[in-house]
Amino acid sequence: MTRQDPKALLPTLADQTAHFFAPLQKEIDRVVTEFARGVGGNDAFLPSPDMDLVEKPDGVELTVELPGLKPEDISITLEDGVLTVCGEKHGETDDNRKGYRVIERRFGAFSRSVRLPGGVIADQIKADLKEGVLTITAPRQADQASRKVPIGEAKA
Repeated sequence: MTRQDPKALLPTLADQTAHFFAPLQKEIDRVVTEFARGVGGNDAFLPSPDMDLVEKPDGVELTVELPGLKPEDISITLEDGVLTVCGEKHGETDDNRKGYRVIERRFGAFSRSVRLPGGVIADQIKADLKEGVLTITAPRQADQASRKVPIGEAKA
């Protein structure tokens, strides 16, 4: 008969800890889920808006989803090749019906930055806001044709 290590018969500390904190973990998961559901409501604004960057033959196109924002709420800067889009949303709804009144205020600031590829012509960058989507176009300088570099002989 082989003798078993007594420690192998006991549950590990990790097993005990996981079991002990399981109710707390469930409650934390529930609170986070409820919070996320509240943030995803109508006219909600996430602190980090979705952004897509597409390289095209003639330049770069960047789209940022900014529902409910106006051009005066948005700032676009270019510094050392990094394009930054930032802004702030202010909103309030007032619902007064059936004997009760609900007033909700939504606000939040955001900032997203992306490094643009080389060759972008900074003074020709354009931005348009249409139906909650900001489109930034940055033209790029045409690639210079490749050429062969001659090698000369060094003079002694």
